[in-house]
Order: sequence, then structure tokens, then C-alpha cells
Amino acid sequence: MRISTSQIFDQGLTAMLNKQTELSQTQLQVSTGKKILSPSDDPAASVEMLNLQREFSLTEQYLDNATKAENKQVVEEGVLSSATDMLQRIRELAIQGLSDTNGPNQRKAIAAEMNQLNEQLFLLSNSKDANGDYLFSGFQSNTPPYATISGTYQGDEGQRSMKIGAGVTIETNDPGNAIFEARHISTESTKVAGSADSNIAISNSSTTEINPAITFTYNAAIVPSGGYDVNGGPTTIPYTAADAGLNIDLNTLDPSLPNVSVTLTGTPSATDSFSLTTTSSVQTMFNTIDQFVKALEADQVGPNNGPNNGDFLTNIDASMDNVLNTQAKIGTRVNSIDYQRDINEGLSFTNEKMLSEIRDLDYAEAISRLSLQMTGLEAAQQTFTRVQGLSLFNYL
Repeated sequence: MRISTSQIFDQGLTAMLNKQTELSQTQLQVSTGKKILSPSDDPAASVEMLNLQREFSLTEQYLDNATKAENKQVVEEGVLSSATDMLQRIRELAIQGLSDTNGPNQRKAIAAEMNQLNEQLFLLSNSKDANGDYLFSGFQSNTPPYATISGTYQGDEGQRSMKIGAGVTIETNDPGNAIFEARHISTESTKVAGSADSNIAISNSSTTEINPAITFTYNAAIVPSGGYDVNGGPTTIPYTAADAGLNIDLNTLDPSLPNVSVTLTGTPSATDSFSLTTTSSVQTMFNTIDQFVKALEADQVGPNNGPNNGDFLTNIDASMDNVLNTQAKIGTRVNSIDYQRDINEGLSFTNEKMLSEIRDLDYAEAISRLSLQMTGLEAAQQTFTRVQGLSLFNYL
């Protein structure tokens, strides 16, 4: 086999160029710190890297969403905490206003402070978050939940949410009508027939709903001393003059009856008949407080003087329960966010570690390889230099 001089030159040049290409590749790996510089270097590993990078980016977005969702919870909880403090103070003032030790002037002073607190509560209900969205308007984030103290809810019952994990979403707000409005239930006694001397008064019934109505009919034949037959059934309230003015718990008397206490007064007659019925309404705490403020200003705070007067403490307690229940929900959501954040951080760490194992360069191995490749290139260059000087004419 004959090898020409040009063939020797081509082989030597090709060898040097290959060594330079390998050295250049290694130099680029060392300078970037990456093992895979292009998909063609390792197609399978490149696909796996893309998948891991996508998962890592998604997990980082979940972590960012969790932080934003938690910030919204913190803002809402702070507003509701302030609302709770104000409601507690309003309740304290109401107890003072209902006390017989206070006269008209003292009640007006109490009403003034209560009215100021009510206005602050109203402002809290229209609070906004850092983005300028109303906290308590549901999906209607650009609409204030309440326009006036006596106004109705203008938002909706929607709850905005954020995705904080794979298949995990968290609510970031609560609708105002679920917080600042409460159902007020009052039980009333009506005399259907009978003498003017007897009556039935009701206590601790403001949060008990009676449906259908309960009727009381006096029947002296039921027991020797006479008594009230409840709804014509087997339950009977024995009644004598000695029972007048005593509270009788219907639920204790008969578990099938609601938890309502009645007080029998007067002298019963054979035609006595009464009916207990329920009235209920849903209104804002601002309206409830406003009505009581007006009653205080007018020095009319008796049980039958005006709307919500007799049941004001019960109604304000119902409003406080709404706020406290929402705070409990916020606490649960914050715990869920913390739990999911721990999961996301673990996933992020795992993905980053796996991505590093595929992508990042082993510097010790790369430096050793670089040194070897430099030695190979130098050898190829020296060999080419010596071979290119060989010629048959040098020996003729």
C-alpha cells in the first residue's frame, strides 16, 4: 500500500483538528460548569433535564403562590382581629347601657362611643388588600361590599383561590355577608284565647327556632292542680299559683321540644291558650348596632322598646361568632399553606438535586480530561511538524 505525502499531511491535520475540537468542548464545559452543552451531546439526558426544569419551575411558582396566599390571609386575619376587639368593646358598652344604674345622659355618652366603633367596623368591612382589591366582596373585587351602614351587601358569595400545589388550591378571601351578617331569631308569645290575668313570658330563646309553632292550652283535668297541655300531646306543664314566675325549660320537660324557657304568670282559666312562634331575619352587624345606638339615645332599651333591643346581646354574640368562625377558617388555611410549602420545598430540593446530577460538570474529571487532551494535541502537533519535513529529495 502506497501512502502519498499529501495523505500523510491530511491525516496529521485531521488528527490535530479532532484534538482541538475535543479540547475546545472540554474548555467550554469547564467555563460553563455544564456537562451537557447542547441536546446532541446526550439526547436522553436533555429530555430528562427539560422535564425536571419544568417541574422545578412549576414548584417554584407554587411556592410563590403560597407566599401570596398567606399574605392575603394575614391581611384578612388582621382586619377581623380588629373587628373582634371592637365588637367586644361594643358588647361591654351595651351591658352598661342596659343597666338600670345609667340614666339618659350616661346612655347618650355610651351611644356616642358605640356609634364611633360602629363606623370603624363599617370601614373595616370595606378594607382592601395590597393590590387594591376589596377583601370581602367575593368575586366583585372592585365593588365595596357595603356602601352605607344601613346598606345591603353588594358583593357576591364567591371565594377567590390560588393553586399552591399539584391539585391543591386555597381560598384567599371570604365573602362579607358570611362575616358581617347574622341570622337573628326571636321567639314570641301570642295569646290565642283566655283571661287577661294569665300570660307566658319567654327567655333564652333568641337563638332557638320553633317550627312549627308550639301551643299551650290550659286544662284543669290533666293533673289535679291543673296545667298547660303542650300541643295537645302527652307533655304537660303542671301549674299552680306557686309556679307563677318560675322559669320552665321545655327541653328538660320533653326532649322533643326546643331549648326554650317559659315563665307562667297570672291566674289561668279554662279558656287559656297561647302560641309560641319564631321570627327571624338576616341583617348586618352595623345595622344591629345602629338600631341599638338609636335606642340608647332615646333612652328606650327595654325588651319591647325597639328592634333588637331585647335581644341585642344575643344578636351581637351571633355576629361575633361569625367573625371568630372566619378567623378559625383562616387559621386552618394558613396551616394548610405551611404544610404544602414544606412539601413544595422538598420537591424543589429533590428536583434541583436530580437536575444537578444530570447537568452539572464533575470538575475533577473535566480538569483531568482537559490536561490529557492538551497533551494529546501537543503530541499531534509535534508529530506533524517532524513528519512534514520528511522528503525523498533530502536523501538524493
